[in-house]
Amino acid sequence: MVDQDSTLIAIGMMAIIIYVTRLCGYFVGLQLRHIRGIQPVLEALPGCAFMAILLPSLRNANFDELITMTCLVSIMWITNNVMVSTIIGVAVLLIL
Repeated sequence: MVDQDSTLIAIGMMAIIIYVTRLCGYFVGLQLRHIRGIQPVLEALPGCAFMAILLPSLRNANFDELITMTCLVSIMWITNNVMVSTIIGVAVLLIL
């Protein structure tokens, strides 16, 4: 049986670690943005992080999830808007 207190502590610790990681990345990015040639890397990093999370899940995806992923990535590519593509991706997944 799972202990509720341990679960809440684990979730809280994960949230703190993610927040500190993002905060450190932001401050490092501020310090590195003045270096010539690093700007394209800093601009590409969020997309790379997104794909690093997303692509391993494709290995176990079914056909509906693959169609949803294709729609989401296509819309993100066209609109360059994460919020719009996420909303449409969730809608496509719910429809399928």
